[in-house]
Amino acid sequence: MEKTNSFVVRFVEALVKNDIMQEAEAQSFVKEFKGRAKGNVVSFLLEEGLVEREDVLKALASIYSVPSFDVSGHFFNHEMLLLFPKDFLIKHSIIPLDIDEDILTVVMSNPDDEKTIEEVGNYVNYNITVNVGIQDHIIEAIKQYYDEDVITSDIDDMDDDCQDCDDDDSDMADYY
Repeated sequence: MEKTNSFVVRFVEALVKNDIMQEAEAQSFVKEFKGRAKGNVVSFLLEEGLVEREDVLKALASIYSVPSFDVSGHFFNHEMLLLFPKDFLIKHSIIPLDIDEDILTVVMSNPDDEKTIEEVGNYVNYNITVNVGIQDHIIEAIKQYYDEDVITSDIDDMDDDCQDCDDDDSDMADYY
């Protein structure tokens, strides 16, 4: 397969290296995909059912030499997400995963994007470690946590709890 620095070629080479795709199939795919309108190769392969999510994560980890993390179905700490503006997280396809002492672990679709990693420092004061994840899944997780219905329901729940407290206090007054 021709050696170029394009992500499509590097990604497909990682699929071949991990025995997920055959060399001939990979060459054919690269030619076909290059002729298409711009698009996300990972999304295309997943949507078409040509590769499994686990295989994509394995290939991404191989390309970037960092651990992969499947954000689908993961319960993210809402307070950690609120440390960052929604637009920043979506624009850079990055989501905070964990804080351990002075280390913040994030999942991002492009761990080679050093500028974004530096920009994280504008919001928090932690050392940063990076895992790689699938861009569409990261963005979906971010939107889920910033969804107005989720935030509104959290606020409504807190209001209900406070109202119950007020009601409890007024009931107590009847006993005195």
